[in-house]
Amino acid sequence: MNARKITYAGMMVALTIIFLIFASTLPRANSIFYILCSISIMIMVWIFGIKEGFVVYIASSLIGFFLVPNKFVAVVYILIFGLYPLIKALCERGFPVYLEFFLKFLYYNLALIILYFMFKLIIKELPHFKFGLALTIVSSEVIFILYDYLLTLILQKLKSLKIFGGTNHG
Repeated sequence: MNARKITYAGMMVALTIIFLIFASTLPRANSIFYILCSISIMIMVWIFGIKEGFVVYIASSLIGFFLVPNKFVAVVYILIFGLYPLIKALCERGFPVYLEFFLKFLYYNLALIILYFMFKLIIKELPHFKFGLALTIVSSEVIFILYDYLLTLILQKLKSLKIFGGTNHG
């Protein structure tokens, strides 16, 4: 990595850690901070490519796991919000839209299943879902679609503003 990449990577890791700490300490607003974490990774992927985005993801995941007070927040970031911009970039590399959508959903659902069983293993009981497990899953899927669409809109806006001058590798 050259100095420019290292500088951007360091800034994105630092921003991600700050957002994760906020997500951990402000639980009512943690969705906003998870999205901001995703944007940090997405910017790195857009400017430099998937490999550099992956480096930022790994660094922020390792540092975040040790620094973030709420480990569940760190694990959610590691499994979903940190990795998803990389998955999104890979899926949007020329696959047909239906396959792209299927792969994204497959990833998200596998991540949810892993989170569910990790929670069950650590807490030793099933989480209680206020409106039932089925409705929780369906609403989660809808929220995921909105999240994916929001990331797309943000990336389009960043590209139109030409702030970062990305190379559009991802």
